[in-house]
Amino acid sequence: MNEPWRLSLSDGLRKIAEGGLSATEWTRSLLERIDALEGKLLAWAHVEGEGALAEAKAIDERLASGEGNGPLGGAAIGYKDIVDVAGLPREANSPLLKGEIANEDATVTTRLKNAGAICLGKTVTTQFATSDPSQTRNPWNLKRSPGGSSSGSAAAVAVGMVPAALGSQTGGSTLRPAAFCGVVGLKPTYGRIPRSGLITVSWNLDHVGVITRCSEDAARVLTAISGADGIDAQAPDVAVPDYAEASAPVKPERACFWKEDLLPHASEEVAGRMEECVASLKAKGVDVQEARLPVDVDEMHAAHRIIMRVEAAAYHDKMFLENQDAYAPHIRKNISTGLMTPAVHYVNALRFRARFIQRMTDYFRNFDLVILPSHVERPPVAEESTGNALFNEPFTQVGFPAVSLPVGRGDENLPIGIQLGGRRFGEAALLSAARWCEVELGWVAEFPDVESGRDC
Repeated sequence: MNEPWRLSLSDGLRKIAEGGLSATEWTRSLLERIDALEGKLLAWAHVEGEGALAEAKAIDERLASGEGNGPLGGAAIGYKDIVDVAGLPREANSPLLKGEIANEDATVTTRLKNAGAICLGKTVTTQFATSDPSQTRNPWNLKRSPGGSSSGSAAAVAVGMVPAALGSQTGGSTLRPAAFCGVVGLKPTYGRIPRSGLITVSWNLDHVGVITRCSEDAARVLTAISGADGIDAQAPDVAVPDYAEASAPVKPERACFWKEDLLPHASEEVAGRMEECVASLKAKGVDVQEARLPVDVDEMHAAHRIIMRVEAAAYHDKMFLENQDAYAPHIRKNISTGLMTPAVHYVNALRFRARFIQRMTDYFRNFDLVILPSHVERPPVAEESTGNALFNEPFTQVGFPAVSLPVGRGDENLPIGIQLGGRRFGEAALLSAARWCEVELGWVAEFPDVESGRDC
């Protein structure tokens, strides 16, 4: 058998169910992978090695005695370090939270534990899940950014340190890192996953995201953590299907491509690959039409920045005013701008968002799927930026689900991702289309060779 760390979450669970793999073997292989590569990638804020092995042993013992272990029993998960896991650090890559230990589990943590998932540790985030680069490196090129803010989650999944990890997205913090690192990222509908027990960036824009090696894995994790919790008021009580079962691969029928509005903002390399991807979809019989974004791109971006900055300022408020020098440059600038933004601008931005949501609701009466790039250009130099979130803002702002799939690599062997967007609470159909693309078009994750920079 190949090393267990190479297994996707779904394949590993199937092997455990068949008796061909133990949770302990799988977990130990992942920890060995972390030991081998963490010094280069810096993807982890905290590794819970002994605890993970103890959980794995307990799972194996329950299996041996004929007890059930839950739908994710034996699968390891990485938690972005803005998510509370009782007894573990929750520092958000900030000196202000250094040494802070979470007293309770976040809702998503409780649900994953109840599903039998093993906590492997906390993955690196950019400071307070915003735009200042973190220490994590892109496994395809160590000089490049893995994206942000879910930097560690994307890098760890990409190299096989963990089969799945939680991220979050307020601008492009799940989909862009997934694309930059060549794996799958899912940002579900706003409120589909409760945010109780997570550090806030923006109440109106924050989403919990999932990063995995394939869409089936994302569907399994999504099933486990979705649904209202009675705490997050913006998590509606909408029925949760078994997404893995409900998202069998199905060819999308009607899709649109926001070519005219977005591709002029993309690098030549990214724009060219998107054109190739659309041609591949058409060749497989998908009806892809060119269509226009239903709002002005510049107005959308301005509204997004205003909402993020004002709500971040409201969240940090007193702590920021008393500790400005402890904040990294980008977040310091954003909060300062938010504090000085007139209320009328914030209200107008929220009104714009409301109109955008309504127009997108109407839009999906004609299309099943929207196609756009996952990122503007190749991953930037690691110390300079986490990348441009412009192409992630439409589906984040309206709160509709989107998934990023790897579509091969470009210059410098760096991954390129395509983004597929669906209707509100349409995750099952969106994941069905994504899984069809993986099967029919080969848009699947590969493992980078961190030592040589070649895929393996």
